[in-house]
Amino acid sequence: MALTNEQYDALMREYNHKQSRNNQIISFRTKELYSAIPSLSSIDEEVSRVSISSITSIFEGKDVAVASADSKVKLEALKNKRMELMKAAGFPEDYLEPPYDCPDCKDTGYVNGKRCHCFKQAAINIVYGQSNMSNILSKENFQAFDLNMYDDDYFEPGSEVSARANAEIAYERATNFVQNFRQKGGNLLLLGKTGCGKTFLSNCIAKALLDQGTSVIYFTSSELFRVFEEQTFKKNANVAELHDHIFDCDLLIIDDLGTEFQNSFTTARLFQCLNERLLRNKSTIISTNLSLKDLRDTYSERITSRVFSNYDVIKLIGNDIRMKKVISK
Repeated sequence: MALTNEQYDALMREYNHKQSRNNQIISFRTKELYSAIPSLSSIDEEVSRVSISSITSIFEGKDVAVASADSKVKLEALKNKRMELMKAAGFPEDYLEPPYDCPDCKDTGYVNGKRCHCFKQAAINIVYGQSNMSNILSKENFQAFDLNMYDDDYFEPGSEVSARANAEIAYERATNFVQNFRQKGGNLLLLGKTGCGKTFLSNCIAKALLDQGTSVIYFTSSELFRVFEEQTFKKNANVAELHDHIFDCDLLIIDDLGTEFQNSFTTARLFQCLNERLLRNKSTIISTNLSLKDLRDTYSERITSRVFSNYDVIKLIGNDIRMKKVISK
């Protein structure tokens, strides 16, 4: 599942395009500033002279610390003067900062010689066919989460919490998961009947974390086990790359666990996947229509014990939201 040469070249062309776009934007803005504030041109020329003079002084044998300190004072004064002029003319201070898509790598794809998180996610999207995820997540995110889809008069037997009140709790816990992800990570088990919003909520989390620069892989359980089968039985030479992505991504989402064809192979690989990610302190979200009892009956005790002891459970209840949307159209 590694990138082919063609895929890698295509990604690098995208980064080159971003850099070219940024350069064009800064070039246009610089001309705009020089036109609005003619004195900025002379200030920039002075900045260049000071920088060159500092280097020349060092080559001429002057004390490096003294030359650097003197240059720093002059450059700081010029910077402040530039900021004052820009502010007076109504321009923001960062107007000449390139509008990077990824400030961490400055749209190069690499940080200190290593692939940036944005490059890793782009590779994941290509290798695992997640390029359509951006379209899905543009519609399924926290901003689009609608509590009105949950009824105030829907209660499960023995519970005094309505579907809407329960959804409010689930929403708060999901947003807290995102807010604390960088510091704490964590794992979630989303329970509920078909159509109660489990996949939607996991997509909300995925969108928010992707926006933070977190690497995310999404699989339905059937897709995940199909990949494992191809790697195991077809002896795919790229198994190492597959292992790196599935076991090392920041967040793995396994949707609809229990809908796959179940046998001893899927049970063993599920345990390996979940256990390995726990050992590596990597986060996983599992959604399933199965109840806790059904999970125990379907999978081995060692799997359910690992999940129940290391995952926070969020349960969603209510009528089928998808049917509601169809009826309301």
